[in-house]
Amino acid sequence: MKRILASLTLFLAPLYGFAGHHEEPPIGYVLTQTIKSDNVPETLMAAAKFLQSGALAKRGVGMGLYSFNANSGNGATAAIDYYYPNAEAMPPADVITASGPHVDFFNSMRELGNEVVASTLMAPVVEVIPNETLGVNKVFYVYYLTVTDAAAYASSWKALMAELKQADLAPSSYGLREIIAGGENGETHVIWMGFPSMATLVTQFKAINASDMVAEFRAQAAGMRSVSRTAISSQLAVDTAAMFD
Repeated sequence: MKRILASLTLFLAPLYGFAGHHEEPPIGYVLTQTIKSDNVPETLMAAAKFLQSGALAKRGVGMGLYSFNANSGNGATAAIDYYYPNAEAMPPADVITASGPHVDFFNSMRELGNEVVASTLMAPVVEVIPNETLGVNKVFYVYYLTVTDAAAYASSWKALMAELKQADLAPSSYGLREIIAGGENGETHVIWMGFPSMATLVTQFKAINASDMVAEFRAQAAGMRSVSRTAISSQLAVDTAAMFD
């Protein structure tokens, strides 16, 4: 299995394989499907075959596969992300029946007994990915939030991240996404933070949460947001269909 995963990693380009430090979202929309799967390696192979078909590349759409290291009680063990550069790249209504590669992938998922637990469409608000994190950050901490004042919260959160960066405490890549539809528990936003390993994640998580800056932010944001759940995932494979070349 190690040989399979290694060969797929070489074949599939890193999701954030684009140059530069982006304050503005480099992608237009993200569709995340969380999946209950008893066979993640075979799911990875099916995803790779789907990507090789070129069906997503025709619309400039990227795709990533992630496994959960820690998750809530919904039973999901993996997640598939679809990355759309703009609204025009979104799938047509009949794509699941009219596109042969999509039909084949859907059938493969069904034959593997995979169950979609939740599906969430999001629009990135902030995505920060410096060049030095490309192909390095493979572990992600995710917060699921319910926000009552989106603009005020985004402004406060960006200010916190700037302070953490100045104090050399900020994660090396991170983002804030607004939920458009789907999801669970009525959540409105998702925050993700990228790290090169679980060891780095837990060490930096402890340092970040012990800071006075985070304590002040929590007090300030208490009236406009609540955290409903968290998760940790590892990136298994991803391809951008040359979206950012």
